[in-house]
This record gives sequence, structure tokens and C-alpha cells, in this order.
Amino acid sequence: MDRSREQLYDASNDAVNLVLVDSNDKLLQNRLASAVRNQLSTESYALYGKSFIQIVSPNRRILGESGDRDIKYDLYKSNNIIPSKEFLEYGKAEYVSTKDALYVRIVQPYRLYRSTERNFIVLTFPLTNYSLSEIKEYAYLTKEDKVFILSKDGYLYGELSLDKVDDFFGNFKFNKVGRELSDNKYYFSEKKIGDDYYYLGMLALKNDNSDDYIGDIGVAISKNDFVAIKYMLATIILVVGILAVVISTALCARIFAKLLSPLNALADKTEKIGVNDEKDKGGIDFKEENIFEIRSISNSLKFMAERIEENEKLLKQKNNKLNTNLNRLVAVEKLLMGIDLVGSLSEGVNEVLRTLTSEVGLGYSRAIYLEYGEERDELSVKNYAINPSILANTEKYTEGINGFTFQINNIGEMIPLLNVKYEPGGIFWESMESGRIIYHNDKGFKYTYGNKLFKTLGLKNFMVLPVADKDIKIGCILVDYFGKDNLISEEEVEVNNLLLMNLLIRIKNAMTEESKLMKERYLTMSKVSNKFIKNNKKLINHIETFIENLTNNGYNNKDIDKIKRHLRDEKRKNIVIKDSLDSSKNDFEVFNFEKLIEKIVKNSEKILKKYGINTSLFIDFSGNMYGDKKKIYQMFIQILRNSINAILTRNKLDKKINIVVVGDKNHRIILEIIDNGVGMTQEEVKAVMRPYSDVKGDSIMGTGLITIYKIVKEHNGFMTISSELDIGTKIRIIFNEYREETNQ
Repeated sequence: MDRSREQLYDASNDAVNLVLVDSNDKLLQNRLASAVRNQLSTESYALYGKSFIQIVSPNRRILGESGDRDIKYDLYKSNNIIPSKEFLEYGKAEYVSTKDALYVRIVQPYRLYRSTERNFIVLTFPLTNYSLSEIKEYAYLTKEDKVFILSKDGYLYGELSLDKVDDFFGNFKFNKVGRELSDNKYYFSEKKIGDDYYYLGMLALKNDNSDDYIGDIGVAISKNDFVAIKYMLATIILVVGILAVVISTALCARIFAKLLSPLNALADKTEKIGVNDEKDKGGIDFKEENIFEIRSISNSLKFMAERIEENEKLLKQKNNKLNTNLNRLVAVEKLLMGIDLVGSLSEGVNEVLRTLTSEVGLGYSRAIYLEYGEERDELSVKNYAINPSILANTEKYTEGINGFTFQINNIGEMIPLLNVKYEPGGIFWESMESGRIIYHNDKGFKYTYGNKLFKTLGLKNFMVLPVADKDIKIGCILVDYFGKDNLISEEEVEVNNLLLMNLLIRIKNAMTEESKLMKERYLTMSKVSNKFIKNNKKLINHIETFIENLTNNGYNNKDIDKIKRHLRDEKRKNIVIKDSLDSSKNDFEVFNFEKLIEKIVKNSEKILKKYGINTSLFIDFSGNMYGDKKKIYQMFIQILRNSINAILTRNKLDKKINIVVVGDKNHRIILEIIDNGVGMTQEEVKAVMRPYSDVKGDSIMGTGLITIYKIVKEHNGFMTISSELDIGTKIRIIFNEYREETNQ
């Protein structure tokens, strides 16, 4: 059944690429179903010639179909024509029982061309399509042994010659058998069928995550004169097999050697029996009928010795695979114990890349980290790592058709060109949006990444590890087995899932700590600001009393008016500070963003002209925003004040502020305010987010950026600051556009 799932996966990919389904049009979906069936029939006509393909939507609506109509009507009669929603979402394969047959049903999801919409391809075919002769060969059964399939609804298929199914269980209670099969998943008994005696074994067929009994597959083993020997030896092999799984390969090999030695010796001795009619040296006279039986035992022993040798090799392979996975788990455990994501995320990611590409770690050839940038809404390569063993032996790993040396030695030069737009259609987007690992044991040039340069990297047997879930998007890591023949296994994927789960938990914890720290800073700033406002009020009251006394005594009115203007400014600042710190006063509404910006610039013209600052305004957005109009106004004014102060500090003749407002295709408002003021160093840019500190140390609100940042966060926005000393500063703020159809 696992092979059928793989074949459906390959057939679905080929069919989707061939048909390019971009809508749920019935004609297109029928063509897709037909293409999938043709691909499967080409793979194995004996298995899929009689099958039924359905294209099903997430809400269980049949979009298209193709295949055997007898299967369709049989499923329809038993009310099994449409798979359950749980099976579509979480299932991989299930059994479906009807009165006339027992079916295997397999599901494979796919996405519409250049869309996030997902449908399902469902394959249904009779269990009887699997060859019974292959089953017998796999189980080492003889011609006298029988194989059969039985459904709970009474359908029987196989090598037993029975007129009625009920007669099969005539000598013992079927209800008891059904109950034991349901409880224990298997049943074993001795049974007479016709004139022959058999050992009867049945295995219950059940679907994953379900206790429903569908039917069973059974084996009737012939009970003959040598059955005791057969079962005795079979038991020995079974015990040795179980021991081999538990203990090491070396000890396993010794047990096999001990077991094979007497079997081979016995087989060699029995070959010489009956070569002539003379008596054996021991005085035993072998009659003709006994010679035939002993030779049969000899052949059985030889066959058994060969089987044991084959099983020894198989168990060694499995043991090596187990050791590899154990080494991976140890490497992941060491990584998680030593990694620090709180101090520096980039350093932590680099440590992950080194572990992924270390031969004592996870052993991948290459690991490339792509980080998600919310500002540009894209993935960009931040770092990469290459297996040291491959770096030291580049020619060996690139000889023949394995690849080219630039795919190892020149990846660093390609990094600036490997940006990927974060949008549907690419494998990175699919992995991060679903939060699941995507892997292919295949050449990488066949797949879509969002940037065609990834197809030139020579990816082979590759995997995308998403550092993302429904809450956060950090990025993803691309790993592969370049130059190696390793295949990615399910166990390997589970180990990487464990690594990603722990990384995400630690990153979220680090982000939570940062958020707490920001809140503590803001609370501190609120307390100090309130104290400042209170003291400032007292000072203003004293000055007002002083002015009143001056006025009454006839002092210079111009000086008094000047002091009054300063007082009004201080009062207004107090109100702005208080309102900015009071998050309980948010008054959200829908307003036109373009008109608000134009109003702010117009109201600021007087002070900008006073200081000789030229202003340019470019607006290519006429939509609305949902937010607190008053606070957005305050935020913009605070940014303008910072720019004016920076320009006056630099004191050059060319004074200018550029304001740009545009919308993008993702329904976002992008606001940029660029000045040619004094600018800041990178250390100073980091420092301005601290409350009550600016680069000069002489501002009440610092540069006010902590307050601006708070307003941006309250409106679910995003802010970045870039600056160069003596060049200027650019503040970029992104808000969501209000869309009436979604009320957001």
C-alpha cells in the first residue's frame, strides 16, 4: 500500500503539471482525473487498470472523476461514494468494505495553478488487484497453502473453494471470531476445510485512527507429515529475528553463524543419503520411500539456510539505519542544549546550519537559510553551510553527472541573487504556510521555488525545513544530499520535526521576553512622564502668576506675549505626551489616509518655511485606513519634529524632507519620511528605542521613537529605521489598508 501511495503521488504531480488546472471547471477536473488514471495505468496496468479516480474539494464536493463505473456504483450503493472530511484532511489510505468487494482508497492533496486553494485526488481500487501469488511468495508459502480476503459484509476472494462464506465458519462461532479480530487484530485456529486440515490465521483490516472492523486477510497453512518440523524451524527463525532487532549487529551475526553451521552440515549429509542401495555405515537401511522424504528435508534445510542469510543482510541494513537515526537524535539533543537564540538569533541559526551539515551531526551536504522580511514581503538568503567533507573533496562529489564545482565553491557569490517573493506557487511558501516539512527524493530542477536560480544549484534529494507556524514567520532552511546517494526517510523527517518544534518554542519565548521588556520600558516612561507633567503644571502655574503681576505693573507687552506663546506650547506638549501614553483612549475609525497626510503637511508648512526646509510630497494611494486618526496625526508630527531637529543640527544650506505614500498589491499602506539631517550611526539607531534617551541626551521624549513605535504597534503596523551619519535618516512605516469586504 505504501508503494501505491508513492505511485499516486508521482502520478498526481505529473498530471497536475501536464493539465495546469487553474480553476474548478468540471471539464478541467475531469481531464485531470483522466490524466492521473493514465499515469497510474502506465505504471502498473494490472494494479490500476480497474480503478476509480475522483477530484474532491475540501467541502466534499466532487469536481471531476474518471475510471471504472462498476466501482463507482458499488460505492454509491453502500453510501461510500464521497470520502469523509477527516480522511481528506488527515488520512493517507483506508479500506472501504461493501457487500460485493473490499477496496483500498488513497488520497493525495494538490493545489490549483498559482493559487492557495487546495483540492484532493482520491484513488479507489479493489484490494483483489494485489496479486495473491506475490503475497504467497512474500510469506514463503507453498502451493498447498491458501490465501484469502474476507470482508465483514460477507465478500470472499482467494484460493479457498467454498460455496458459501457462512460454511467457512460453520464449525466455530463467527461472532467469537469477529470479536477476537476486533479486539486483538488477529485470530489463529486449526480448521478442516473440505477434506484437508489447515492451520488458519487471520489478520484484521482496520483503518488508522479507527476501531471499525472492515474485514481481514487470512492464510490457511497445510498441515502435513512434516508440519512439526516446519513450525519448529519457523519458530527458531522468528526468535532469532526478534533478537536481531533488539541486539547489536555483531552479536546478531554470531547467532546467524551458529544457526547456519548445523543447518548447512545437516543439508550436506542428507544429500549423500540414498545415493546407492548399500546400507549406511551406521547400519541404517534407508528404504526408497524414506530416501525421498529425507531428500525433501535436505532441500528445505538448504532453502531455509539461504533465507536466513538474506535476513541477516536485511537486519544489518536495518540496524545501520537505526544507528544513523540514533546519531541524528544525539546530534539534535546536543544542538538544543548548546544553542542560544535569545542572545542572537543569527548566531543560533548559524549553529543549526553547522549541525545540519556536519558528518557527526545530521550529515547533509548543504544547508541554506532563507529569512522572511516583512518589510519587502520576501525571503532572502542570510547564510549557508557546506559539509566540510564535501568541501575537502569537491572533485570527488562533482565528478560525472553529480554536479559542478561552482555549486559548492561559488554559492556565496550567488546569495544576493537568491531572493524569493513570498507568494503562492513556490515550495518555500507552501512549506512555511502549512508549517510542515516538504521533501523530495528527486532532482531539484523539476520543482518551483519562486526564483529560477535555485534550479541551478543542483539540488538532489532535498528538504525544506520551515521555521514558521500560524503565529510567526522567521524563515526556512533548505538542505540536500548533493553528491550523495542518501534518500530522505520518514524517520529522518520526524527527527527534523523535533528540531524545528524546539527551535520555534525557543524563538517564541525570546520574542515574549522582548515584548515584556518593551512593556516594562513603556511603563517606566509613563510613570516618569506623569511625574514630569505634574511638576511642569506647577511651573506653568507659577509663570502664569508671574506674567499676571508683570502685566498689572505695565511691563513690556512683547516680552509677555513671547512668554505666553512658550506657555501655550508647553501645555500642548503636556497634552500630547499624556494622550500618547494613555492607550485606553484609542478611538478607532475609518478615515482617508491621503487626506490626513495632506492636512498634516499643510499645517506644517509655516514652521518648515520658517527654518528654510524644502518639502516634497508624493502620494500614490487614495484608500482608507482603520485606526485612531488623532494618534496617527500625533505620530506623524513627532516624526516631522525629529526630522526638523536633525536638519537644524546639521545646519546645511540644502534642507529637505521627502514624504512618500504608496500602496502595494498586498493591500498595505507604505509611508516613508526621508530627511537629510545629521543622521545616526548603527549603534545610535539601536539606542533610540530606549525610553528617555536620544543620541544627544537632551530630549524629554528622546527622539520620540518609543512613542511612535507604540502607536504603530497599536495599529498592527511595522516600522524600520535606516540612517547614516551626516547623510540623513529614513523611517518606513507599513499599515494595513482598510477593506470593506473584510472589515479589516
